Amino acid sequence: MRKGIYVLLVFQLCFILNLCGQQKGVIALQTSEKQLSSRNTFAVVVGISDYQDPAIPDLKYADKDAEAFANYLRSEAGGMLDGDHLKVLLNEHATMGQMANALDWLLEVSKENDRVYIYFSGHGDVEKKTLSQPGYLLCWDSPARVYLGGGAMALPMFQDVISTLSIQNKAKVIVISDACHAGKLSGSNINGTQATAANLAKQFANEIKILSCQPNEYSIEGQQWGGGRGAFSYHLIEGLYGLADLNGDKSVSLLEVSRYLEDNVSKEVAPLSQMPMVAGDKSEKLSKVVSELVATNRRNNTNEVPLFAATESRGLEEEILSTTDSFTRTSFYHFNQSLKNKNFFEPEKDCAEYYYAILSNDERLSRLHSTMRRNYAAVLQDDAQQVINKYMKAELHEISISISERVKKYELYPKLLAKAAELLGDQHYLYKDLQARKNYFLAFRYTYGVDYNLITYNKGLNHMREALQWQPDMPLALLGMVYIFGYQLLNKDSAEYYANKANESAPNWILPFTKVAKTLSTSFLDFEKSMKYLEKAKKIDAENPLVWEAEANYYFDIGDFNEAKIVLEKIVEKQPSSVCLPCSKNLLVQTYIEIGDYSTAETMALKLFIADTNQFNTRINLGKIYTLTHRLELAKIEFRAVARISSVNSNPESTYQYWLSYLYAHEGNFDEAFKSFEQSIKFGYDDYSWMQIDPEYKLLRNQKEKWDELMKKYFPDKMK
Repeated sequence: MRKGIYVLLVFQLCFILNLCGQQKGVIALQTSEKQLSSRNTFAVVVGISDYQDPAIPDLKYADKDAEAFANYLRSEAGGMLDGDHLKVLLNEHATMGQMANALDWLLEVSKENDRVYIYFSGHGDVEKKTLSQPGYLLCWDSPARVYLGGGAMALPMFQDVISTLSIQNKAKVIVISDACHAGKLSGSNINGTQATAANLAKQFANEIKILSCQPNEYSIEGQQWGGGRGAFSYHLIEGLYGLADLNGDKSVSLLEVSRYLEDNVSKEVAPLSQMPMVAGDKSEKLSKVVSELVATNRRNNTNEVPLFAATESRGLEEEILSTTDSFTRTSFYHFNQSLKNKNFFEPEKDCAEYYYAILSNDERLSRLHSTMRRNYAAVLQDDAQQVINKYMKAELHEISISISERVKKYELYPKLLAKAAELLGDQHYLYKDLQARKNYFLAFRYTYGVDYNLITYNKGLNHMREALQWQPDMPLALLGMVYIFGYQLLNKDSAEYYANKANESAPNWILPFTKVAKTLSTSFLDFEKSMKYLEKAKKIDAENPLVWEAEANYYFDIGDFNEAKIVLEKIVEKQPSSVCLPCSKNLLVQTYIEIGDYSTAETMALKLFIADTNQFNTRINLGKIYTLTHRLELAKIEFRAVARISSVNSNPESTYQYWLSYLYAHEGNFDEAFKSFEQSIKFGYDDYSWMQIDPEYKLLRNQKEKWDELMKKYFPDKMK
């Protein structure tokens, strides 16, 4: 008789835990930290994503969340539970019978002062027929309807199990439930999931309950949390590992968990609503903090960019759209297709913006509006997000794309990010980040577009500054400032300042150090400091080809071309594809030119040209080779191509005349060289500071009388 009662109680437990499905588990706790050494810990962890009955909507990450919680319990922070203390039931193993057995096991093994965890992630519902029902947790073999027929646990019976554990067995019980997922279930028309959550939230005796959301909310899950998890589960486990230890006492209390969940879950699911619920003794210590585990979590989060992604609402969509007309359903379908195809603003009457305007004004869809807004904003951010992630990982392929192609690729990002910010509103936690990213991509074309004029430089500088006003520690904007001050405005102190600020923001990122090392050697001939930053980059990742590239750049700038050649040939050997690291390979071409091996230089440059005709450095090198080997017409063709490719914001004729001046100077025709140089200035080239150190203009600067005459004519204020 007693066994049968326990089975029913277990069924009830299964149901309650399923209720908060996407919120992952409810736990009842009864012990205090001072008793930790004298008690055992037992746990039953249940996660169901794939239900047997096809009429019950599957979940994406409930099983992953349960497994993650089980791994926490297996860790030192969670008590290092073994198979004798931990039962994990996932998907088809989480039948009602197996849950009953597991809960019965808890009743048998737990004793006074023991700690007992019950974690459930799955569906919760009430039956359609009887509104007075308190709700069920749906086990794997639950039928889609008539839950009394088996496979589902009624909440009163589940609560009886909890109360028996806490009152009769005198164990400390922690119930964690994530059973409030969206989906069309039997009781959807009477808000079955919400009713179950409300009943589950009721507290009896002295157990602790941690629920994923309020009764009127749904649990949110998505790729942005741990590569595919529920927001509640992800932050709960991070908090328990130690990130919730706000007072630094090396333990995590229920109060600290509650605050950590409130601060992180509600913020990150916005504009959707999800506020976890916590009931019980707030002073109860739930876990001890293991410094190594906290450090690992924080290290893994270093350089991570805030991610905002779409959320699943399929079950809720079906429920609401079934009450509308065919026009609305068709519009909703086309809205989602437009997002999928990234047709945001075009064609005018068949794009995401067009359908969103229609659907967002339809009050019948009010329960879907926040999800639509979030999903629209998420897709708008996606491409820019991926690019930023690649830069933060210093991904070779993205960095290797030609500047002209990157400018073209990123051109629409500011508009997309501005729209995303508008949709989320200025109170959203990502609003400032979105404004910063928008300005970064506005700055990109001016900062890296290789236009030789101060108007362009200042536009880039202003957008980078605005990005930093929105997000002062934005690593990419700080890196952009290194480039602007290092290569364009030639302010060494500022270049170093921003490199160090970027490193403070992202300590494991090599790009600030490689960038400032290059600019110190190339623009300022400060080889001692350049090497200092190179050493810092090597400490982060000595085997990274980008570090080798910066090292080769250093050797090239000091005139040690043989050493530069050795390093660059190592890069080519490790990265044989012509598409990868074209800057390294073009620097190798320049090295061959400097040592007079024009044949090898030309062979390599032509291979780079075939791989990507839009790499302006390749075309420059070909133009140089043809100039130095007196094939002037071919050189002019290449320099014309350079002007077309690299002049993103300025007059291409200015760039073309610049390189014609180089050509004539190396032919010894200084009259024509100075004519072309003057034409370049007339067409917009006004970077006086770079003119004075530009290695390409060394021959012209050697003609001191003519050079000074031209400088006085066009830059009289600089010549005083």
